[in-house]
Amino acid sequence: MRRFSAILCAAALVLASSVAFADDGDEGTAGQFRPRPVSNGEPHFAVGIKAGSLGIGVQVGTALAARVNLRGGANFFNYNDSLNKDGALHKGTLQLRSVEAKLDLFAIGGFHITPGVLLYNDNNLTATLSVSPGQSFTLGGVQYFSSAANPINGTAALTLNKFAPTLGIGFGNLLPRSARHWSLSTDLGVVFQGSPQFALGVGGQACAQNGSNCLPIASVPGASANIESERVKIQDDLKPFKYYPEVSIMFGWKF
Repeated sequence: MRRFSAILCAAALVLASSVAFADDGDEGTAGQFRPRPVSNGEPHFAVGIKAGSLGIGVQVGTALAARVNLRGGANFFNYNDSLNKDGALHKGTLQLRSVEAKLDLFAIGGFHITPGVLLYNDNNLTATLSVSPGQSFTLGGVQYFSSAANPINGTAALTLNKFAPTLGIGFGNLLPRSARHWSLSTDLGVVFQGSPQFALGVGGQACAQNGSNCLPIASVPGASANIESERVKIQDDLKPFKYYPEVSIMFGWKF
C-alpha cells in the first residue's frame, strides 16, 4: 500500500512539474492540452449554376449567419431572330449581361426573401432594318417606297439602367445547414431596371410609288416626324418592362 501511494505521489509531482514548465513558454507540450477553437458549424463556401430570365449564370456564396447567406454571380445569354414588319426586315440580337449580389434571408426552412442588386446591367437589344428596292414600307402610319439605288436601311437599340435593385422570394438553400453537399433552389422576383430607352435611326432614299422623285429619307417632307413618332410609340410599348421578371432555377454544391 505504501508503494502504491508513493507511485501516485511521484506521478503527481511529475505532472505538476510538466505543467509548470509548459507555462514558462513550452508551447509544444502545453498546446496539446489547450482547448482548440470550435467551428460555428456554418458552411463557408458554395458554387452554383443557374438558368433563368437573366440568362445562364454562375453563383458563389457563403453563410453570414444561421439564416443569412450572401451570394453573387454573373449571367449571360445571346439570342438572334428576324421578322418582317411594316414592309421592313428587322434582324435583332438580344444580349443579356449582368453581375449581381444578393442576400438570402431565411424565414421558414428553405423559404427565403432575397433583396439584391444588379451591380452591372448590360442587358440590351440591337437591331438592323432594311427594305428591299421598290418595296413599300410604313413609318408612323405613312407609306413610302424604298429606292433601287439607295435602299432604306436603319438601326435600332434598346438600353437599360446599368444599376438596378432587385427583390424576390425563393425556395432552397445554396448552403445547406446539414451534411448534404448538393442543393436545388428556385427564385421568383423582379428587377427594377427603369423604363427602357429606345433609339431608332433610318437612312437611305424614299421614292414615289413609281420609283421617281427619290430623296434621302430625312429630306422627305414629314418623314423625320414619322420616324420620331414610330420611335416614341415603340418606347411607350416597352414601358412595362421597367419591372423585369426574374425567374431562375439553380443547382449548387457546398464545400
